Amino acid sequence: MVTFERRLGGLIRYRKVFFPSHRAALEISRSMMVSDIVRFFAVSCELSGVANMVSHQSMLTTHVDLSVGLERILSAMKKKSCRYEIQRAQKLSAVEVEHNSSRALRDFLPLYNSFAKAKGPVPTLSTGQFRELLAHGDAFVVYHHRRPMCCHLFLRDTEARAVRLLYSGSARFDSVEHASNCGALNRYLHWHAMQHYHAQGILIFDFGGIRHLTHPTARFKLSFGGAVVTEHYYLCGRTAWLAKVGGALYGKFFKSAAPSLSAQQR
Repeated sequence: MVTFERRLGGLIRYRKVFFPSHRAALEISRSMMVSDIVRFFAVSCELSGVANMVSHQSMLTTHVDLSVGLERILSAMKKKSCRYEIQRAQKLSAVEVEHNSSRALRDFLPLYNSFAKAKGPVPTLSTGQFRELLAHGDAFVVYHHRRPMCCHLFLRDTEARAVRLLYSGSARFDSVEHASNCGALNRYLHWHAMQHYHAQGILIFDFGGIRHLTHPTARFKLSFGGAVVTEHYYLCGRTAWLAKVGGALYGKFFKSAAPSLSAQQR
């Protein structure tokens, strides 16, 4: 379970809780103070008996099961739309991948924010938000001839043995050549991250949500061979109006990516 906490106006405690177990979610919801607001994200099953529940939503996402081994993961990918592109990226010269290095951390925000502004409407990331997420996250950047081309930010929960894609960006809007290479490099970067997390004992690789199965980004994520699953999201507060207003203010002023879709999903 991963928890982020902030104070709104010095009085309201706002918490975002990812991957909670049923038991943990029940305990948190039942122990809330009057000024508490809690959002539960990426809950694997529908919760029963949640106290102080204000709203409940469900969303589809795709999970790649890393426990089956790298060979089976690769063979389950779509041959033309995924494996071929990974192989094409591997044949490019001067390709490097870094994660959480000083260079990757330096290059992530400019690359992602440039992508977000060009794509729109996609929220940008501030330095403070980026640092907050890195406390439980990993930033990956792939370089081509030393130029940052694609970036991914994952939320990592070693207890749940799961990772979730929060932000994804690329230099694909910079030029036609970059657009062509970014398609292959983006897939290659996902495959690199899967290999990394498999070695770390992570079991679930969550692509961060999909709008609907025919959406272009859904087809991209499904090309990796993952299973479509339903995740649940809850807003809880002992005072319903306070929870709704507090949640709206948090989204307005802090622009967090946490609630739903990765940036390239939009």
